[in-house]
Amino acid sequence: MNKKRASDCLTHLQSALKISALYPEGHPGIQNPLQNFIRELSQLLQAGRPLVLGIVDDVLAFDEVPFYDIDTTWRNLFVSLQGRGIESITFQPGIEVDEALGIVKILTGGDSEDGDDLAALWKNYAIQHAVYTELATTDDSQVRAHRIYSESLCMIMNVMTELRVGRIPSTRAAVAVVDSMRDLMLDDPNALMGMAMLKSYDDYTYNHSVNVAVLCLALGLQLELVPAELSAFGIAALLHDVGKVRTNETIIRKPGRLNDEEMRLIKLHSELGAEILESMQGMDPAARTMVLQHHIRFDRKGYPERLATEEIHPLADAIALADCYDAITSTRPYRRSREPGEAVRIIQSCAGSAYRPDLVEQFIRMLGTYPVGETVRLATGEIAVVIALNPLDAISPKVELVMDPDGVPLAETARVDLAQASEEKRRIVTSVDPLSKGIDVGTILEESLRA
Repeated sequence: MNKKRASDCLTHLQSALKISALYPEGHPGIQNPLQNFIRELSQLLQAGRPLVLGIVDDVLAFDEVPFYDIDTTWRNLFVSLQGRGIESITFQPGIEVDEALGIVKILTGGDSEDGDDLAALWKNYAIQHAVYTELATTDDSQVRAHRIYSESLCMIMNVMTELRVGRIPSTRAAVAVVDSMRDLMLDDPNALMGMAMLKSYDDYTYNHSVNVAVLCLALGLQLELVPAELSAFGIAALLHDVGKVRTNETIIRKPGRLNDEEMRLIKLHSELGAEILESMQGMDPAARTMVLQHHIRFDRKGYPERLATEEIHPLADAIALADCYDAITSTRPYRRSREPGEAVRIIQSCAGSAYRPDLVEQFIRMLGTYPVGETVRLATGEIAVVIALNPLDAISPKVELVMDPDGVPLAETARVDLAQASEEKRRIVTSVDPLSKGIDVGTILEESLRA
């Protein structure tokens, strides 16, 4: 198939997904891209053979035409497929607009009594000219991490979509993704921590929500929270910024400093978020409390100011810690990102004022002496990026070697476990600025996760 024709067809499908996420069901705006998609698809199907849209080795493919830019151009479509656990959709001749609409509703998580049961959803929307296959389950923790992270992104996108169109989101979906995160982190504490360091400039709000949940669950496991507490903590972290959906988008995306009125409006998001959680059926009241209180600060100089004299949930402060750490290690329109080690030092300086000192200590212990994503110089002179922690040896993480002792980039990076006796000479001596070395930490982490 000609790549341009394939691209044009998928562009219409992705447009339908985006519009469906912004407008209520039945909005006329969705019909135009759906009709264009079916028109293009029908022309491609005239050859008489089915066409397959799917995920192959973490690449989006349509009729064997690969689309590699899944983090930019095709992110919405890729995340929707992966988040729904769909490996492929095979389109057959005769497909109609109503069937395409059903597929869009399934991919965007439109409310349905059938929840995540794909077979029931396919039947409910009477989709007869398209067949799906589900992503295979696997014991590989990195594959699971990619899938669970995508499912979490999809879930938070769907929550925001539901709220924008005036619907109350499902609590069940949030509980399910938090449970999946917890189970994976019990099996492999490092898997999702690496994912949380892969920053997305374009989808900051969604990625930030998931990253804060990952950090909080890791902290909760270290604090040995009981399952009910851990679940409420994870849900509150995942939904801590959900109130921003009711804040003007121009304020949320403003590339500079907010004025006093804009700051007043943004400060309402914790109260608005608490109201949203209160409206969600079956939501743990503790999660609502944490969302309400996560900006009050340890010294009570935060907001909402009216709560300054009330007892604060101890884990609300932990959400603030994770919120701060992910925010300052992410690039924003108005400032550069900080390195993990620098972010830790900033948080340490706020212990006793913004944050509870004991939680700061536990949070830093959870991150490790050299956090995932830190760029370091070894005693050998080599430069490496920390890709995973060693729970039994805080100063000897697993690293990816990226430069030789002369500062020359390696043609092929090499993974090294510094805790191994054979690597005794390769101890870490200091952190270094990756920008000064021309190192793209995000790319190194992403490649290490795919290895």
